[in-house]
Amino acid sequence: MKGTQMKLLISIILVTISSFTSFAQQKTPPPPGAARPLNLPKITEKKLGNGLTVILAPLPNVPKVSAILTFRAATTGTDRTSHPGIAQIAAGVANEGTDTRTSKQIKEEIRSIGGSLNLGSDADQTNLTATALSEFSSRMFDLMSDVTQHPSFPENELKLAQENTIQQIRANRANPGFLVNERFQKAVFGDHPYGFVVPDEKSISALTRDDLKSFVARYYIPNASHLVVVGDFDVDKTFAEIEKAFGTWKSGTVPPEDNPPVPMRDKRQIYFVNRPGSVQSAIYIGNVSIARKHPDYFAIRTADTIYGSSFYSRLTRNIRESKGYTYSPFSTSNTQAKTGSFVAGAFVRNEVTGPTLLEIFYELDKMRVLPVTDEELNAAKEYSTGNFSVELASQLGLAGRINTIYTYDLNKNFIEEFRPKIEALTVADIQRAAAKYFDTYHAAIVIVGDWDKVKDQVTPFGDVTMYDSNGNVVKSE
Repeated sequence: MKGTQMKLLISIILVTISSFTSFAQQKTPPPPGAARPLNLPKITEKKLGNGLTVILAPLPNVPKVSAILTFRAATTGTDRTSHPGIAQIAAGVANEGTDTRTSKQIKEEIRSIGGSLNLGSDADQTNLTATALSEFSSRMFDLMSDVTQHPSFPENELKLAQENTIQQIRANRANPGFLVNERFQKAVFGDHPYGFVVPDEKSISALTRDDLKSFVARYYIPNASHLVVVGDFDVDKTFAEIEKAFGTWKSGTVPPEDNPPVPMRDKRQIYFVNRPGSVQSAIYIGNVSIARKHPDYFAIRTADTIYGSSFYSRLTRNIRESKGYTYSPFSTSNTQAKTGSFVAGAFVRNEVTGPTLLEIFYELDKMRVLPVTDEELNAAKEYSTGNFSVELASQLGLAGRINTIYTYDLNKNFIEEFRPKIEALTVADIQRAAAKYFDTYHAAIVIVGDWDKVKDQVTPFGDVTMYDSNGNVVKSE
C-alpha cells in the first residue's frame, strides 16, 4: 500500500473512532422530530336502502382495496345462554362454502384477485375483512356479499371446526395464561356478555347447520352493520359496486341491547385457580373501568402507558429491572363498546408471588396519590401519538381505525382529534384518572398457581375463593 493511501486510511479510521466516541458519550437521546401532519383522505359516508352504512376513504397510494364489514349484533357473547360459542363457530365456517361456491372455489377466487378474506368474532363485533387489487374490487364485494348472505356451513367444515375448537378448549385448560384471563373476565364482568370467554365442549358439539344459519339470519343484518372501504378507487363507482353486491341484503330486527350491570365488590377479593405442581403464579389484578367513548379515555389510556403498558413503564422498571421478578410485567386499559376493564399482571416464580402482588399495588397506589413527572407524561404522549401514526400508515390500519369510530360510536373526527387530545393532557389529568380507575381497595385479584406453595404469601391480600381449571368452585378460604 502506498504512503498516500495509508495516510488516507488512517484518517478515515480516526474520524470513525472519533464519531463513535462522541456517540457513546452522548447521555441523552436526541429529541423527537416535529410531528408530521396527518394527510387523511376525504371520508364519505353513505347508506344503502337496507340500512347498511358505507364509509369510503379513497387512498391512491397502492393499487389495492381493503374492506372491513362489521356485524355489530354478532359478538362472542351473543346467544351465550342458548348457544354458547355460536358466534365464533359461525365466523370460522362462514367462508368455507356458500349456496353457490365451495370452500375451494372461494379460496381460488380470492387468490385470483390478489386478495384475502377472513372472519373473526370478538366481544363487540364480528368482522369480515377482505382485500383485493383495485381492478377487482367488484368481485371482492360480490364474494363478501355471498359469504354474508348465503353461507351454507357444509357439514364436513362444521364438524372440523367443532373438533378443532374442542381441542383448543382442552389445550387452553392446561394454559395458565388462558385460565387467569378467563377467571378475571368472569370476576370483573360476571353475567355481562364480556364475562363470557369460552363455551364447554358439549355446547360446541351440539351446534347444527340450522343453528348457524338461524344465527346469521338474525345477527348478520345490514341495519346493524357498517362497511369501511379504504384504497385506490373512485367513490361513486365503488359505491355503485357495493350497492349492486349488497342492495338485496334484507334488513332485520336489531336485537335489544344486552348490557346488564357488572358485579360490585365491597373489598378486595382473591380468585385462585389451583394448579398443583405449578412452578410459577399467573397474576391479574384489576377492575371494571370505562366504555371506549367515555371522556376519560385519553387520560386512562395515558395513565396505563406510564404505569405498565410500555417497555419503559413504572411496573417494568420496578419488578423487571429492579427486582428481577419477571421478564414481562404489563398492564392494559381495555375499553370496549359497553364498558371496559383495567388489569395489571405478571407471571412470576412461586417464591416471589407475594412480593409481586405488593409491588403491583404499591405502584398503583403511588400513581393514585402522587403526580407523574413531566418526563413520564411527555414520553407517554410521544409513544401514543407515534404508534397511532404508524397504525394509519397502511390501508388496513386506517380502515381499522375508521371502523372503531362506528363500532364504538365515537366522534366522527376522532382520528383528527387524537393527537391534540393526547398532547393536551396534564399531570393533573393523569393523577385524576389513576385515582378514579386504579382502584386497589376493591380489586379483583386472580391467581393461577400451586395453592399449597403460595397460600401464605397470598392470604394477607384478601378473602379467597378457590377454583379448579374447569372453573368449578372448590372452596373458599
